[in-house]
Amino acid sequence: MLEERERAHRERLAERSAPLIPSGERIVAIAACQAGVPPWLGVVPLLAGLVLVVVSLLAGAGPGWLGPAGALLVLAAIAAMGLARRRLVVRTNRSVRVFALPRSDKAELGAPLAELPLSDLPGHEGGSTRLGGERLWPNYGSGIERDALARALARPERTPGAAPPDS
Repeated sequence: MLEERERAHRERLAERSAPLIPSGERIVAIAACQAGVPPWLGVVPLLAGLVLVVVSLLAGAGPGWLGPAGALLVLAAIAAMGLARRRLVVRTNRSVRVFALPRSDKAELGAPLAELPLSDLPGHEGGSTRLGGERLWPNYGSGIERDALARALARPERTPGAAPPDS
């Protein structure tokens, strides 16, 4: 069910980005990312805050400030995760483009922030990557998004003497 929902979400993102892709190019892969700090920097304080809240509820002997401190830590982590800049990486048969991804599903995508031909793609090892001067991380560290980013940034395979793929 999760994979089906992710596939539907990717199809909607592809439809939103299609008008910004030059004619003659087709979308091959798409990935949602976050720019800047790694996703775990938002998840760790969230988990720590939840632990503090649970401990304060279960262990009545703890200090009285433990529960409220945990709740504040949870709220701060949620706010920090909400402020993360989101990016959309769109791979076509000729290039990779990075778009700012608006929070609203109804908002239009703007012009690409970065555009790279497939031959200039950086190596991608599965964690973060640098495109257009920004460090991009798979959205929330999700395995589904990690695989999507790997597909979008895979170097084109070339056979000696063959023409570039999908030219």
